Amino acid sequence: MEAVILAAGMGSRLRSITETKPKCMVKVSGIPIIEHQIKAYLDAGIDKINVIIGYRNDIVLAYLKSFNESKINIVFNLDYEITNNMYSLYLTKKFLFGKEFILSNGDVVFDDTIINDIVNNIPSDRIACDKGSYDEEAMKIMVNEKGFIKKISKKIMPASAFGNSIDLYKFSNISSEVFFNEITKIIEVENNINSWVEVGLDRLLDNGQLKMRPFDISQRPWVEIDNIDDLLKADKVFSSLLSLKHKKLFLIDLDGTVYIGDQVIPGASDFISTLKRYKKHFYFMSNNSSKSKKDYVRKLKFMDIKVSEKEIILSTDGVIDYLLNGGYKNVYVLGTNSMKLLFKEAGFNISSTKPQCVILGYDTELTYHKLIETALLLQQDIKFFATHCDMVCPTPQGPIPDIGSFLALLKAATGKIPDKIFGKPNIEMVVKVLRNHDVTPKDVVIIADRLYTDMELAKRINCDFICVLSGETRREDIEKSNYWPLLIVNNIGEIVNLI
Repeated sequence: MEAVILAAGMGSRLRSITETKPKCMVKVSGIPIIEHQIKAYLDAGIDKINVIIGYRNDIVLAYLKSFNESKINIVFNLDYEITNNMYSLYLTKKFLFGKEFILSNGDVVFDDTIINDIVNNIPSDRIACDKGSYDEEAMKIMVNEKGFIKKISKKIMPASAFGNSIDLYKFSNISSEVFFNEITKIIEVENNINSWVEVGLDRLLDNGQLKMRPFDISQRPWVEIDNIDDLLKADKVFSSLLSLKHKKLFLIDLDGTVYIGDQVIPGASDFISTLKRYKKHFYFMSNNSSKSKKDYVRKLKFMDIKVSEKEIILSTDGVIDYLLNGGYKNVYVLGTNSMKLLFKEAGFNISSTKPQCVILGYDTELTYHKLIETALLLQQDIKFFATHCDMVCPTPQGPIPDIGSFLALLKAATGKIPDKIFGKPNIEMVVKVLRNHDVTPKDVVIIADRLYTDMELAKRINCDFICVLSGETRREDIEKSNYWPLLIVNNIGEIVNLI
């Protein structure tokens, strides 16, 4: 038996991602949509998969070379900009006319067992559907009293709908002839090259030329991906993460994850309360060196999150430990008064006219005079350390310059770069905590909003990472990453029920 995947389109509602890749190559849980389908078909024992490609077909073509070429037949729709998926299917007529085949749209991810069933266990002339579901954007089906489908359309009203079609169809050799004859008529006689497959189906079901029954998928997972919300739903539905109950240690970012500015993220307080209820160990991590641990405790208390200083890990912790072990005493600190106080309390002289090193923090009290002092010191033979590397800090109004921006400014002025950068993603920031709790990487999960610090830290630890989109990172940014989060959610409140 053969299958057809209609994958020629761009996906205009995902344009922020599909400007550089076709829709079928958009990733769900780190795997392109088309790969989800191809692997499922191959695992089910399908003989040949006909893939119709158009927009950025070079990308799809290169990717498909990783599969068994004898099982994949490439069909090019070079008119993808002025045609629709019916025309793409029409291009397979010479291969499939009068043959039993399975048809799927290249923007849907299915539970693998659905594909296996429709290939091996379900009779032909079936439209797979999610009985009882209703989505305004989805194709719906109506069924008559004899159990045959009499209509497929987006316009079917809830009272008449049997359920959503999941864009998966199985045709017998006879219905294949009937269907290809109809779409040939629509394209060649009516000169309509911009219609959906379902337009032809609806005609034939309505006049009784096609006799098709519903195949109820019994509420198994599937997601049709038209926009970013659909993509986020698919990321969650097809994530390998089903529970966080087995995790022993939670490392949680603050800025952009628990709050933005002075606004707490929805569900953050409930999430921490749930961790406490189940006696889970957790620590808050922040690269933000503008505040002390006391400052963070007070801020979190105001947000109904009660923690102690021992449960907070800051980028300044690593700097102070490193300097103490290295025998440093006289230091110059470009930072807030709160940050300077931390170094004073640790025993450092921050007023020396001949410091042994310059320490750059996230200085929200920055003045031009401070920049001048720092730049002049850096032009001497002196060590240079930075508490972290974040380029921006999230705020309710939008991102603002963080220490990474300061580093770029100082490099432009002096040519100097730090001898060492602390904070995330450096593993030294959390190594003490990991040792104290005697945990393995599989026991740990990091929950945060940044890829280049938080996800990179998870990668270095080799632990799981949950990316929240409440801070700096957008779903589009993750699409470009080679390392994929275990789970992507809008905010931390969405994972409370996983604990």
